[in-house]
Amino acid sequence: MHRPRLPPLSALRAFEAAARLASFKAAAEELLVTPTAISHQIKQLEAYMSLRVLDRTPRAVTLTPRGKALYEATAAGFGEIERVVTRLLAETAPTTVTLTSTIAFLSHWLVPRMDALRQTIPNIDLRLHASNKVEELRSGGIETAIRYGRGPFAGTASMQLCSDVMTPVCSPSLGLSQLGDLRRVTLIHIDGRSRPAPKPDWNRWCEQAGITDLDTSAGPRFPDSMLAVQAAIAGQGVVIASRVLVADALAAGLLEAPFTQSLAGDAYHFACALGLEQRTDIAALRMWFHNCFSAAEPDPAHRLP
Repeated sequence: MHRPRLPPLSALRAFEAAARLASFKAAAEELLVTPTAISHQIKQLEAYMSLRVLDRTPRAVTLTPRGKALYEATAAGFGEIERVVTRLLAETAPTTVTLTSTIAFLSHWLVPRMDALRQTIPNIDLRLHASNKVEELRSGGIETAIRYGRGPFAGTASMQLCSDVMTPVCSPSLGLSQLGDLRRVTLIHIDGRSRPAPKPDWNRWCEQAGITDLDTSAGPRFPDSMLAVQAAIAGQGVVIASRVLVADALAAGLLEAPFTQSLAGDAYHFACALGLEQRTDIAALRMWFHNCFSAAEPDPAHRLP
């Protein structure tokens, strides 16, 4: 039976990423190519099929009706391929990989998911290195990292996992529902935060949310977000925290985000030492992080400038 010839796989991959992310730039970052290369692949796909699959404007990339049908098929196909490849990569001999990240990210996000990681990649021996400093990545030392910033990061091959927002969170026991309620609770501060810039502090958040007559200097101060978030869970006040880092506490009902206003954060990236990006264990680890963040629901908060 004659099978119809399919479009080039690289063109379909570029289309699927651009359609899913609604951005040529974001697709290029994910596939480690340039936005121009993504545009070229989309044009090649449209020329091959003699139909338009994406509408482009300076502000957005949207699917045409026929493009939507093609996207549903390619997304399903690549999703199945990723699951099989992840399993096959994990069937190699056990290897040791060291990953560094901040204390807050490891404690709030990664450690609760370590069992899921071991089930997905059983033959990887992941060693964690907790540090709030940016560590040098190299073969034979610390090979991988989850970094928070805007990228790119010198001396590494990196892939953006997700963007972040900074939002006030607190224990549901405080009963906050209106912005004015902040005048009766304690504001918690984080002094040791170096990113994002400008810092997402209470003064900036209140100014942009239109809140006045609030003493934004009062309240306890903590050297890192891990301690500050624990204080918020204990009902000691409200803290402006990374939505990514408090996602599990929000889902478990330990915290709530009573206000829709949020400040823009930076982004989380998976990074590895140059030359190691194709190593099977590191590729499997990178794909696991990518799949975890891709499966997360988009944040509904309204972002302030």
